[in-house]
Amino acid sequence: MTAAPEEMACQICLSPLNTLGTPPTYVHPIQLATDGHEPVPVPVSQLDTVRLTCDFCGDPYPTWTLLGGEVHAVAVGATAGLVQNFGEAWAACAVCQTYIDDGRNDKVVDRAVRALGFGHHPQARERIEQLHRAFLNTRVPGRTLITTTAWPTTAIGARELPKVRDRLGGFYRGSDELPFALAATDVRQQIAAGLDRAGLFWIDGDFTDLAEYAVEKLPDVTISRDLMPSTDGLLVWSRPVTRRQIAAASWTSTSDGWQLVNYRTLGRGLDGTPLQRLREQVGWLASMSTVQVHDQHVLPGDHPAAALVATWLLITQQAAEVTTAEVDKVIRKSYARTNRAAPEVRIARIGANGGTTPPSARSASGDPGPSQTSRFWVSGHWRNQPYGPGRALRRPVYINPFLRGPDGAPIKLSTTVRMLSSHKPKSEDHD
Repeated sequence: MTAAPEEMACQICLSPLNTLGTPPTYVHPIQLATDGHEPVPVPVSQLDTVRLTCDFCGDPYPTWTLLGGEVHAVAVGATAGLVQNFGEAWAACAVCQTYIDDGRNDKVVDRAVRALGFGHHPQARERIEQLHRAFLNTRVPGRTLITTTAWPTTAIGARELPKVRDRLGGFYRGSDELPFALAATDVRQQIAAGLDRAGLFWIDGDFTDLAEYAVEKLPDVTISRDLMPSTDGLLVWSRPVTRRQIAAASWTSTSDGWQLVNYRTLGRGLDGTPLQRLREQVGWLASMSTVQVHDQHVLPGDHPAAALVATWLLITQQAAEVTTAEVDKVIRKSYARTNRAAPEVRIARIGANGGTTPPSARSASGDPGPSQTSRFWVSGHWRNQPYGPGRALRRPVYINPFLRGPDGAPIKLSTTVRMLSSHKPKSEDHD
């Protein structure tokens, strides 16, 4: 059997593309308003975000892909007919999925009619109902989580991490499917087992700023166990980082290396039953991308996992002060009922030194060379530091911004440098 061609999206506007003819020509959907750019087709599997909408009601945050019979609609005009193919894979938002699960297809139609502004057009409602029925009457069991939806950010506090970890592990062990690299059952089971063992890390606001700033200049890094603050782990930043807007990441040790996964949050804006079911069935995190790495694997500085690697490096070079969060009482009791040890959540803040600054760089008054009459800021950067047996290995170490020049000399004001605080926030456990 020939595999179906992978779905393509436009790299510029992130919208799914339609195909015409054989070989296919990729075009934007007719109803999509664009700035007139030509489509730049790339496989959906290569994109973190795709601008899908719910095929039932048009909601901009679709959650599930459902499979059913291929639906065609025929519009007949005065001289010819137009056939539109709605396909056999439909995206469903969390609200429509809840109605479908409850057998309330009429509610799905009502929602679509309201969204399309057809409340006073009975014939339009009838046509929408026919389309929905044609798909749902032939729907096959199962569904796949849509991981490319750019949900608004949901804040996750340190105290919530055990619950977030448990729901994520439960989803990996469940029957709902995941696309692409995480679709394989054995990979999902490995990650779920790794989450059970995982060290939990919450990165506070200042340390998140430092990590995001440092990752912009991260060099290629050789992966090894001593880079990681724990053998397996789940790490959540206080806010999404980098242009990819990554909210969390996990690493799982395997027989031949580690499985690294980036996550985004989902569910913001929902309430009532749809939100409750999403939290119960999926949780708070949806995978964005994954990579399998092995010992001595060289990870490029612009890799999707670079934010995780930069945060590892900053923690292990003791740029971080790590403290323990007080876990919610309800979570502690839940663990006790199942004879599990109370979970430990570690909070990473910028330490007293905030990184590494070479002593010789703090004041360059003794440096040879031309006489300097002022001081200037040198921006933070990475430097390869020798380590290991015979100091033969190299590991990137982050160097904090520092002043170069004679002690007591005036500071040039033309240089902008980013300085980060090391104070402890009043509360890092808020929802």
